[in-house]
Amino acid sequence: MPVSKIMRAAVALDYDNVQLQELPVPDCGPQDALVQIKACGICSGDVTPWYIRKKCPTVVGHEPAGVIVEVGSQVTRFKPGDRVFVHHHAPCYGCRHCQRGFYTMCETWRSTRLDPGGLAEFVRVPRENLEGDTLHLPSYLTFEDGTLIEPVACVVKAFRRAGFQPGQRLAVLGLGFIGQVMVRLARHYGAELVLASDPVAWRREKGLESGADFVAEPEHFAELVGEHTEAGADVVMVGPSSSAAILAGIECAGRGSTVLLFMGPEPGVKLEIEPNHLFFNEISLVSSYSCGPDDTRDTLYLIREGVLASDDLVTHRFPLEETLQACRLTARAGESLKVLVTI
Repeated sequence: MPVSKIMRAAVALDYDNVQLQELPVPDCGPQDALVQIKACGICSGDVTPWYIRKKCPTVVGHEPAGVIVEVGSQVTRFKPGDRVFVHHHAPCYGCRHCQRGFYTMCETWRSTRLDPGGLAEFVRVPRENLEGDTLHLPSYLTFEDGTLIEPVACVVKAFRRAGFQPGQRLAVLGLGFIGQVMVRLARHYGAELVLASDPVAWRREKGLESGADFVAEPEHFAELVGEHTEAGADVVMVGPSSSAAILAGIECAGRGSTVLLFMGPEPGVKLEIEPNHLFFNEISLVSSYSCGPDDTRDTLYLIREGVLASDDLVTHRFPLEETLQACRLTARAGESLKVLVTI
């Protein structure tokens, strides 16, 4: 148990206004666990103005890993000292959405959360999250490895939603952390060809290191895809959420292909497309929102097997009191991949 009843937490009061505040350490209920956070990643959602503003004021961070310091009297699967990854959402497993495998559509999944958020010294993990999607971290994995589970699981789900198969040709728009993971997983899953684009030269170089066959600036990407695929890519993964990026993804799509939208556009954004082109080429537009417990378990396996490692993907680390600087670096989308806050 923590010695003090007061802890530090990074609180977003507005976009680009994250302050270190003192908050009460959450009380641990009989079916809960209290986790001392050791590290937490910064997600693009933490630095998306419209998305973070609708939550403010809020303790930012939802990619945490840490050590259980207290469990409730009714908890049997976990004990103090356990090293864990905790997911900020967990499903009920029993509703119609869960039975169909759409965990992120579950009302319980959408209402669950960590108390108060991942970028705090201590977090209360409610019963639903503890039972539904909290995973033991093996001793040979670092807490930094643990922070990768949630964001990588989102990519694992994206491949599943896109129906990706070995031997297919993949086009990736955006080579930040998520794009690098897409490239690496495509290689692991047996892609025949991986093409990628990004406006930042440093990230394009990192994309080649991750396993992309060819990279290009966004304005030349459709030409690159056409040159190396003849008819277009089999699967196109669009990282950026702008209409321009989505349309660019459709331009790279071949016949019978799937274009996957990884990020959610801002409410009200419109997309003008030509249905005739989609129809006669049987191009599917698919979205992939967040991840569920099947995805986090698959991801833990991938990390355990060495398919992905924090040493390859984490580029910057900040202390808790410098969370705002960590967010700003992530928002710049320049020469950085995964940015972590260590606590």
